[in-house]
Amino acid sequence: MEKAKPEALIPEIRKEFFALRNGMIADTLRKGGLGQKYIFGLQLPQIKELSERFRPADPEEAASLARALWADSECREARLSACHLMPPAFMTEAEATEWSVGVMTREEADILAFRLLRHLPFSEAVAGILSASEDPLKNYTATAIRRFL
Repeated sequence: MEKAKPEALIPEIRKEFFALRNGMIADTLRKGGLGQKYIFGLQLPQIKELSERFRPADPEEAASLARALWADSECREARLSACHLMPPAFMTEAEATEWSVGVMTREEADILAFRLLRHLPFSEAVAGILSASEDPLKNYTATAIRRFL
């Protein structure tokens, strides 16, 4: 029997997001300016717990699942879960830069920097690239990375 791909977990993970949704928090986040289509209003400890529960035992599969979740730019919780799931050893400098450049909110910047980027040997180089930008969010992301080094 063929083993299921880690990406096959995404619908199950989404069901959990929906089951734990908090409308008041989601509405507050939307009013605060988050532009993602899907905001379930989960709190960070809930996202961490779900990420741990769904983490594949194989780090390569965990990296694959993290990449698929990060690609879901329409869902706040999916991107934050990706930061928890990605094994640092499986992230290249190019990918770290790509994720950092693609950050959509300050919350994402903080969680990405704290949960993942601070564990990478090339974090300062990524922060340097972001610092050179005139985009305030990229500058904030660079500051977040340096804050957690």
